[in-house]
Amino acid sequence: MIADNAGELVWFKPVVDKAMTDFKVQQLHGRPVLTWWEGKATGGIGDGKWVVLDTSYREIARFSAARGLPGDLHEFQISPEGTALVTSNELRASANGHVVGGVVQELSLPSGRLLWEWRSLDRVPVAETEIRAKPGPRFDYFHINSIDVAPDGNLIVSGRNTWAAYKVERHSGRVLWRLGGKRSTFSLGAGARFEWQHDVREHRGGLVSVFDNAAAPAEEPRSRALLLSLDEKRKRVSLVRAYAHSPQLVLSHFLGNTQLLPNGDVFVGWGGSPYITEFAHGGATLFDARLPPGGQSYRAFRFPWSAHPSDRPALAAQGGAVYASWNGATGVAAWRLLEDGTATGTVPRNGFETKLAPSAHARTVAVAALDASGAILATSVAVTV
Repeated sequence: MIADNAGELVWFKPVVDKAMTDFKVQQLHGRPVLTWWEGKATGGIGDGKWVVLDTSYREIARFSAARGLPGDLHEFQISPEGTALVTSNELRASANGHVVGGVVQELSLPSGRLLWEWRSLDRVPVAETEIRAKPGPRFDYFHINSIDVAPDGNLIVSGRNTWAAYKVERHSGRVLWRLGGKRSTFSLGAGARFEWQHDVREHRGGLVSVFDNAAAPAEEPRSRALLLSLDEKRKRVSLVRAYAHSPQLVLSHFLGNTQLLPNGDVFVGWGGSPYITEFAHGGATLFDARLPPGGQSYRAFRFPWSAHPSDRPALAAQGGAVYASWNGATGVAAWRLLEDGTATGTVPRNGFETKLAPSAHARTVAVAALDASGAILATSVAVTV
């Protein structure tokens, strides 16, 4: 779902018998696109495909993981080179059962051809896990849940169940450093420690953003969005700022993200807790929304988005009125009423669906979507009233 700054619906896509995650705006070859994962999710691990739509909501790519591995729900990042960085998982036999390892794949777009691969079981010992239960038939020691392209071009990989993020050399796959966990390369200053984290991103100037779930099981009383300062020379990490939901205490046992906006604001999706919040850099709450009962969102984002759907506006007649909408259109300022082919009035757009009242003698009605200058963007099919 896309909503505007007032919380009004702009675009939605119902999906039957599937989960959808990581829905966001990205850039592909200099052009904005919508991307997401869709498929089945069991026990926090997914098996599905990734989807790319253009600004007309036309599907331009749909692909799976390579080598027959499952396409995992946690990440789909388009690199500056226009490739897809995605998460997957593998199962390997061990003396005590089977161990689930995290896999990073870099795939070409739109074909999905494998270009590069990294496997946690080849680089991160199982002993680094923070899971306290005894290994079972599917021991998820690592639980990969984010990939980021660092400013130097290397990758940042988050392992939820090791409480650590790993900087991975892009070509060799070597682990350059660990942030957090049992073998942290850095000493962590007051307030900089995190547990069961999601969405680790490195920004310019040594700034790192993290969504610190701190559960489950609970290690702290509340989840936080963190901004950390990473000093690679002195091997120290200090807390820049922590953002917590208020007044309702939020402890999110799963999911969640921290988005650093260009103006310095911080946009937070609280994952398993039904809130979405934008904070000023200094910590003031600027925007706070609550999802309906039972609602949750894997990640939530704020992005600029301008779109012109490839289909026509929709019009429905009921009770002597007509209702105009155009799913996904961002440029509609008003609707022009056309009665039996003749323009009879204009009504400002009023949310996702706008009500118009045709005259009693009209036999057919259509609407034209107008932009802010009054130009016609598209016209609906006429309906009988």
